[in-house]
Parts: sequence; C-alpha cells; structure tokens
Amino acid sequence: MSNLYIVATPIGNLEDITLRALRVLKEVDFILCEDTRVTGKLLEHHGIDTGTISYHQHSRLSKVNRILEFLKDGKDLALVSDSGTPGVSDPGGKLVEQVYQELGDKVEIESVPGPSAVTAALSISGLPADKFLFLGFPPHKKARQKFLKKVISGEYPVVIYESKYRIMKFLKELEAGLEGNQGIKGGKQKKETTVVVCRELSKMYETVYRGGVEEVRAQMDPERTGSRDDQKGEFVVIIS
Repeated sequence: MSNLYIVATPIGNLEDITLRALRVLKEVDFILCEDTRVTGKLLEHHGIDTGTISYHQHSRLSKVNRILEFLKDGKDLALVSDSGTPGVSDPGGKLVEQVYQELGDKVEIESVPGPSAVTAALSISGLPADKFLFLGFPPHKKARQKFLKKVISGEYPVVIYESKYRIMKFLKELEAGLEGNQGIKGGKQKKETTVVVCRELSKMYETVYRGGVEEVRAQMDPERTGSRDDQKGEFVVIIS
C-alpha cells in the first residue's frame, strides 16, 4: 500500500515546521508542490534532497493521472502548498478527493498537521475563537455583495484571506456595508464591530492592525502613513 501525506509547511518562518513533517519529506519518493521554487527554499534550508513535482490548481488531467500512477505503483508522496495546510483555500482537497475516488483503500491518506494562517491569526487577535466562520478569499466580482452581507451578519467571528491588491478595497466595502446595516440592531452594529488585520504572519514584517474598520483603514492608508508598505504581503482578516 502506498501513502499520500498531506503536509503542513511554514506560512513564513522556515523554522515553523514539525519534526514529523521533516522526516516525512525526507522519506517519501516525491513531493507534490504548489510551486517547486517556493518548496525548494524550504527543502534547501533543512537539507532535504527529495525530488519535487509541480501540482497546482492549473495542473492538467495528465498530471493528476501521473500522480495516480505513482500511487498505484506503490510510491509514497507528500503534498505541500506554498505555505500552511494543503486543502485550505488551496487545490489540494481536489487531489485528495480524486485519490479516494480512484484508488480507495489502496492508498493510505495521512495528515501531517502544522501551521495554518487561520489559527495563527485567531491566536493573536484577542477575539473569542471558540467558534468562528472561515470563508476563504472573497469573490472578485460576482457574488461579492452577497459575500459581504454574510460577513457582516455573521453570528460568530468571520475569518477571510485577502490579497495585497484588494485589501484596502475590501475594508472600504466592509465599512460601507456596516454603514448600510446601521439600525438593524439598534444602530450599534458598526460600533460593536472589531476588525483585526494580520499582515505577513511569522515573517520579518509581521504587523497586526486592530480596531474598528474605519480605524484600521486609517492605520493602513498610504495617504496618511506616507508609505504603501502596509499594503504589501499576505493578509488574514478577522471581523467580529
């Protein structure tokens, strides 16, 4: 029986990886990577010379079939994303589903847990996190307003990912949505909403912005700060 390991990798700091993950990455026959260049830096840092194969959301069916053939032949594989846990806002889940459908109990699928930007952000947010809703990346165009309504009306803290290209747009839309929602709960909804924006988690320029949405926008506004550095990097946003 072959093994497919779903391996969590650092979201920034290359030291944030488990001993088990390092052992698995050394022992498998091949590592399936979202980007072989990104994974290559991690492997080089830890002295691992296992061969890598590119696998991402744009991979063709022929690539998936090749992976399935490796597993049929008894090869052990590890699946990693560029950072964090594969399958979370990542195409890894599609491969796992295909392996279940095509090979069933002929392959052992095993989680090697570790870093996740969602839990990392929640842990430093100062917000209650015993229950939360994770919604991934907002839609770019269609269904965006519906998405925002779901965020604003959420019963629990909502966690999303956003890119550097749209973080300020999202905050502006969120503020407008909260303004439009005034009066639904006695006119207090905007005042009661706390937003936490985490930028570049575990990296050199990690920054956390916390407060009302208007306050957070002001902290990141390049016209106010005189720099666009606050819009660089990757973002996790928590709305409570």
